[in-house]
Amino acid sequence: METTTRNESTIDYFERPHPFWFAIIIPSLVYLAVLAYMPDLIPFDSLGPLGALSRYLHENHKIIPIVILWMALATHLFEAIYVVKTAHSLQINAKCKSRWFFQTLMLGYPSTRLMNKFYYLNKRK
Repeated sequence: METTTRNESTIDYFERPHPFWFAIIIPSLVYLAVLAYMPDLIPFDSLGPLGALSRYLHENHKIIPIVILWMALATHLFEAIYVVKTAHSLQINAKCKSRWFFQTLMLGYPSTRLMNKFYYLNKRK
């Protein structure tokens, strides 16, 4: 979904990435959080190679899923802040900026890529 309209001083622009990204990234972050903090909820034997890897990490390297989770969350947070600053420089209105922030906080790069594309298209004008 893409929305772009211009008022006197602000732009209404918000675009969602392909639903594929929502279906992959959000469940992956949830799975990683469960692996890091509630691994007893994971049915390792039912997940094939993912279960074997998860069990190995849980039994031998408990800190790795925790570090990966917090690095991913920090990266998404910094990307969300970057997207809001970029939106501000493009004079995108507050409602759309908040949508961009929360979408980027959840998805990270796919959302950042869309904002960068819009930025470079409008920078040339």
